[in-house]
Parts: sequence; C-alpha cells; structure tokens
Amino acid sequence: MTPDQIRESYARQIEKIRDREDLTPQAKQVAMARAHTTASERINAIRDNDRQQYQERRTALEKRLFGSRELSGIDAISARDARDRASKYLHPDEAAQAYQRAQRDGDKEMMRALGNWAADQAALPFLGDSWRPLVEQHAAATPGYGQNLEELRSLREPGTYNDGTYVTPAVPSELGRMSPQQVSSLAASEMTVYGNDAPEAA
Repeated sequence: MTPDQIRESYARQIEKIRDREDLTPQAKQVAMARAHTTASERINAIRDNDRQQYQERRTALEKRLFGSRELSGIDAISARDARDRASKYLHPDEAAQAYQRAQRDGDKEMMRALGNWAADQAALPFLGDSWRPLVEQHAAATPGYGQNLEELRSLREPGTYNDGTYVTPAVPSELGRMSPQQVSSLAASEMTVYGNDAPEAA
C-alpha cells in the first residue's frame, strides 16, 4: 500500500471504531490509538525504505560519475596527478580552456578530472552556475555521463523539504491532545478490544 492508501484505510478504520456502539469510550480510544500507531509505523517503514533506495541510487550514480576507478601503477599516478592539477583551476574560464586542450590532446584523465572538478564547483551555492557550461561540455563529450548526471540532479531525498508523502495521519479528536508518545503508550495497553479494529489488509 502507498502512504495515501494507508491514510485512507486508517480514516475508514477510525470511522468504523467511532460508529461501534458495543465499545466503551475507553475501548474506542485504545482501538483508535492502535490504528493510529500501526498506520504511522507502516508509513514510516515505507519512508525509511524509500530513503534507503534513494541513498543507494545516489551513491551508485556519484561513484559512476565522480568516483575513483580501480587503477594501479602508472595509471593511478596519472589520475591522481590530473585531479591535483584540475583542482588548481579557480576560474571556470581557465578550467574550460584547460579542458579544451585536454580534449584536443586526447587526455582522457585530465578531461575526467576537470569534469569532476567542475561538477563539484557547480554544486556550490551562488558561484556554481558559472561552472555549469564546463559540466555540460564534459557530459557531451563523455558517453553516458550526461544521462547519469541528469538523474543525479533530479534525485530528491524522500520526506524532506515540502514532501508531504510520508505525513502520518492525524490523531483522532477522541484522543484529545495526546502526544505521539502518549498515543503509543495507550496503544500498548493490555486492554482487549474485540472486533476488527486492526488496519485493513493491503
């Protein structure tokens, strides 16, 4: 079930509990607390799983785009030297000129180092925009780079900023101003509530 479906299921469950005439007010509170706790736990579990998938995908893309390759010997030294030289370019125009020279000379390591350096600078606030043309130039010159970079830029961590996907359902009015901890404690009480007060099945 999606978070929306869980919230809808929870709302229906609360109404069923509310309409039951065979339950005391206290039993209704316990049943509602259990429904709320279960719905919240299920939504939080979905959020945590989505965050894990997001982080795994982000890590894979960053490694593919910017990560160090498994090199040895002279190749490793050459890659490290290229990264050191690329990091000395503090102005995007100078870096772009160096990139053009590396591209003309067929120096793939320097192209990669400058492209990654430009991507790092482009991620910085305010000053980053001036580095984007070099990032785009490297993306155009490197098969697969542009597509991976675009996907990385489009990734958004689940449950952050204005993402309301994982908002837990509202506490029923019957529970007053109970805190989430108090609702959880009530749900864990030993009172037995007969009948179907469990969340609806997926």
